[in-house]
Amino acid sequence: MQIIQFKENQKRVWNKFIVENCSESFLQSWEWGEFQKNTGKKIYRIGVEDDNNIVAIAFLIKYNLPFKKSYLYCPRGPVIYKSKITNQESNIFNVLFDEIKKIAKEEKSLFLKIDPPIGMNYKSEITNQKHFIDLKKSSLEIQPRNTLMLNLEKSKEELLKEMKQKTRYNIRLAEKKGVKITSYEPRIEDREIFKKYFKRFWKLIEETSARDKFKSHNKNYYWKMLESINKTQKNPGLQIRLYLAEYKNETVATNIVLYFGDLAVYLHGASSNKHRNIMAPYLLQWQQILDAKIIGCKFYDFWGVSATKVSTNVTSVTDNWGGITRFKKGFGGCEKNYLGAYDLVFNNIEYTIYKIMKNIKSHGLQNL
Repeated sequence: MQIIQFKENQKRVWNKFIVENCSESFLQSWEWGEFQKNTGKKIYRIGVEDDNNIVAIAFLIKYNLPFKKSYLYCPRGPVIYKSKITNQESNIFNVLFDEIKKIAKEEKSLFLKIDPPIGMNYKSEITNQKHFIDLKKSSLEIQPRNTLMLNLEKSKEELLKEMKQKTRYNIRLAEKKGVKITSYEPRIEDREIFKKYFKRFWKLIEETSARDKFKSHNKNYYWKMLESINKTQKNPGLQIRLYLAEYKNETVATNIVLYFGDLAVYLHGASSNKHRNIMAPYLLQWQQILDAKIIGCKFYDFWGVSATKVSTNVTSVTDNWGGITRFKKGFGGCEKNYLGAYDLVFNNIEYTIYKIMKNIKSHGLQNL
């Protein structure tokens, strides 16, 4: 086995490997890497090759810390060739982590954080392997550890039937009230339209953040996401749409949806303080689900719900999502629980100091 460094002309190969092995790792996609790079972060794309076949890839983001230190983050990764993932004899992780340790030394990184795309049903098989011995369970989660997956291979009638009665009622109410749904795929050449729709989106993000008392990403983060990802519109690349719900010539709800492989992901959303009784977010969500079916997606990821049982020693971005969890679960679907975040520590003393400081600031933790 050997390490390979991926270059610009290999992005299709990179994305194809992820799609074929784990579409849920859309945060490992080439386009997500470009987005992170465009926000000013340094990134790495490495892989493991065995007999000229790719068996693992890892997209890494460098986050700067005080005193010229840093840490590396592999969001929803690394991605392993699915037939190898539970192979007790495989040394894929060892080869991969050895290379990451070299990068960490160059970047003065205290640790590597990973939150692999592994469900809790694989916990005993995975965590008993040698490559997990040096990993420490993180007390802070970045990505949602629990999410809700909707099977889109069911018919429209089946999906409606499996919703909660109140959700069906609210969808029909919004239709009756005349709520209109618009979707927009950002294009560089449509700069003025892009600016117009983004202005509406950001206004509602600010309203929602103030109303629900959560800290949103900054304006540039969302702008760069829409601007960066729109450059690739062909499969197997990551694609993006901005959705808006209109009522009486006002935008009353807005969402960002991503598409990767057979997966659609409801990533960000916001709603107006006005006209809340017309239930626009329900119709907006339903239209996104129907559009994902038309595109050919097999699953719709609601991207984060509160855990059925919240661990007392782990802080998650979804721990206080009671209201949004009730909203999402009204559409049906099955809860999926991931293994969670682990840290590979390179400097134990400085890592301990970092954890203490991070715990103090944990109320502002964002999912990326």
